[in-house]
Amino acid sequence: MGAFYGAEIAPYLAAKERDRRAAVLNVAILVAGLSALAIAVLLFGPFGPSNVQAAIMIALAAAVVGTLIIDRTRNDIAHGLLERIAGRLGFDYRSRFPRPEYCEKFSGLKLLPAFNRETWEDEVRGVRDGSRFVMCEAHLKYKTSGKNSSTRTVFHGQLLMLDYPRRFFGRTVVVRDSGILNALMKPGRDFQRVGLASAEFEKAFEAWSTDQVEARELLDPLVLERFQELERLFKGKKLRAAFSDGQLLIALEAGDRLNMGSMFKPLADPARVEVILSEFGVVFDLMDAATKPVEGRMTGAFSLGAVRPGA
Repeated sequence: MGAFYGAEIAPYLAAKERDRRAAVLNVAILVAGLSALAIAVLLFGPFGPSNVQAAIMIALAAAVVGTLIIDRTRNDIAHGLLERIAGRLGFDYRSRFPRPEYCEKFSGLKLLPAFNRETWEDEVRGVRDGSRFVMCEAHLKYKTSGKNSSTRTVFHGQLLMLDYPRRFFGRTVVVRDSGILNALMKPGRDFQRVGLASAEFEKAFEAWSTDQVEARELLDPLVLERFQELERLFKGKKLRAAFSDGQLLIALEAGDRLNMGSMFKPLADPARVEVILSEFGVVFDLMDAATKPVEGRMTGAFSLGAVRPGA
């Protein structure tokens, strides 16, 4: 990896360092200028009783515009970096793209909530250990209509879809237990609630399937422990998963994962690449935890070491 960094990553980061410095300088000038304006409004009071509100609005404008400048530059640099790293690993990468075709699979199984605003980015596709996979980050929002309309985030996290090594024919969905809201999570009329193997998992998960017998085989205690491990690996919440058409679909609210780090430090730092590589490592661990056969006999709770010898 050292040769790869020197040959491809270091020259790219060196070329982008000028963009980073320009963005930071522009933000500094913007914040300094608008801060001076806000102070002048407070001192000289041109707006009478609205001076404080005006100063606050100016300060907020400085924060918003400054954040936009930094984020735009960061995203441009990060996407180029991710494209190079994914290529090195033998995967295909897309930075920003319209709604992907597999979104319909997730939405059709109620793994995603209703949304009418969307951003899709950081898609990685490839084959690992003979199994095809695709993952991406989705930021989904819902904007209400009317006079008092508002916009709220309904999902910000990762979608992962991969070939499942175990054969099945029905469709089975499992989500984290939502209490009185469980009835709203039922995927469709063809699905029936599945009783899980233990009281512990009944409290943690809610499951439905079009084939009760098959579902009980798929959702054995080890598989459910694997789902809990996935949340830990990705430091996420509200795991939703489905077995459908020979694939395992996972939606996990874990925010922005493939992040290159601070824009207020020089780019020429191998640690930035190590951070992204570690995130790819987490994805691989997630895939192992979801699909790999267990090595040896389980004597306690599931752990990554059970599917990754030497972990």
